[in-house]
Amino acid sequence: MKLVETDSETLQWFPTHMRWNSNDEREEWAELCALALLSAHEKRPKRRRIKAVRQQLDSFAEVLSGLAPADQTFLFIPLPDDVPVPAFILMAECEGDRESTLRQIVQADAESVVRPVEVEPFATERLGEGLRSTRYWSTPDGQLMVTVRYGWRVEASGVDLCFYMVWDDPGRMAAYTDIVDEFARSLWVSDTE
Repeated sequence: MKLVETDSETLQWFPTHMRWNSNDEREEWAELCALALLSAHEKRPKRRRIKAVRQQLDSFAEVLSGLAPADQTFLFIPLPDDVPVPAFILMAECEGDRESTLRQIVQADAESVVRPVEVEPFATERLGEGLRSTRYWSTPDGQLMVTVRYGWRVEASGVDLCFYMVWDDPGRMAAYTDIVDEFARSLWVSDTE
């Protein structure tokens, strides 16, 4: 089984499951994440503060599988009171022309309501040469959204890889672009077999 891993040491990215074996498992995960997140920002977080963040994370993780299909997910939580932004990972066996596939992965030719999709090369040490795109779009009720997608063909692992995040606040996305790029550069594919 192939997994995407990271060696990022920032306490802003939390690996999570799309589906849980039990409510207890999910609640335990939320408790550990709340403790780590709060400990990174507060000297001695109070029990009620931990409980509030745990409940927010637990509620978010409970509905995560309904948001988008994914093989793996990380939650980006820069500050304890921020609403998490999921970062989804999709993997498929390498197929077709590399450039065409990468353009498809990053939705380079999709419609964009504000301006054309911005596509640029994005290289990482472990995943190699890829593409990064920024696409603005709107929901049926007119909410401006932005999707940031990264795509790579990882020949050594035999996979085409997509890492993406959907933001409901373009300004917030712009403020965290460098942090998200840095996290994308920390990813690699491992084979657990």
